[in-house]
Amino acid sequence: MCPRAKRGDADDHSIQTIRCVWCDIDRVSTDEAHKRWSEAGIPRPSIVVSSGSGVHGYWLLQQDLTSQPERSEFVAMLQNFYRSFGGDHVQNLSRILRPPGTVNYKDARNGRPPLPCSLCFCDPDVRYPLGDFAFWMPKDERELPLASARPRSHPDIDASTVHAEAAALISRLDRPCRDRSRRDFAIVCDLLRLGLSRDEIWSLVSASSKFESDGRPYFDLTVTNAERAVLSRPASRSPLRPAT
Repeated sequence: MCPRAKRGDADDHSIQTIRCVWCDIDRVSTDEAHKRWSEAGIPRPSIVVSSGSGVHGYWLLQQDLTSQPERSEFVAMLQNFYRSFGGDHVQNLSRILRPPGTVNYKDARNGRPPLPCSLCFCDPDVRYPLGDFAFWMPKDERELPLASARPRSHPDIDASTVHAEAAALISRLDRPCRDRSRRDFAIVCDLLRLGLSRDEIWSLVSASSKFESDGRPYFDLTVTNAERAVLSRPASRSPLRPAT
C-alpha cells in the first residue's frame, strides 16, 4: 500500500511515506461495500477495486504523510476506521493488496475457481486531507489500537515492533499449509508471547484459516493448549521469533 524506499523493504519500520487511506473488505460486493462506507459516514473512495474475494477501497490523500508523528497517528486511525464498517483484520503499513489485472487464487485448494481482480472506479482527482478522517482518531488511551499498547508479558519490547510482529503473524494464516491446525497453534503461541489476551487474539484470527471455518470452539481449544505450552516453556524461544 505504501511505497518502499528501496528493494527488499518489507516491514512497517521501512515505510517512510503514506499516500492514501485504504481498506480491504472480504466476501462483499461493491454495492455492499459502498453501503457500509455510507452508513459509517465515510466519503466516497478515490479508487474501488473488486479483488476477486472482496473489495478494496482507496482514499487518496492531498498530502503525503512523511513524519513519524503523522505515521503513528495514521496507524491509530486506520484500525478504528476498519472497525467502523467491518474491514479485514490486518491494517499494517507494509500491507500488500492485490492489483487490478491479476488473478485471485485464494481458496483454490478448496476447489474455488480463480477470479479476476478488476478496477471498478478510479478518479485520481478525488483527494482528502487527513483531517477528514479525524472521527476515527483515538480520543484517549482507552481507544488506542490493540497493537499500540505495550505487551504485558514483555514490557521492554517497543510498541511498534509488537504491531509489526502481530500483523506478520496474522498474514501467515492465509498461506497454503499442509497442517493448518499445527500452523494455527504455532501462531497463537507467538501472539500469546506478544502479550495479547484471548479476546484480542480471537478478534485478529477469527476471519482466517480454520478459525473461520470451525469457529470459536476450535479457537478455544487451540488457545487453551497454546497457553499451556507457553506457560510450560516460557523461555524456550525469543518472544518475537515468528511462528513457522
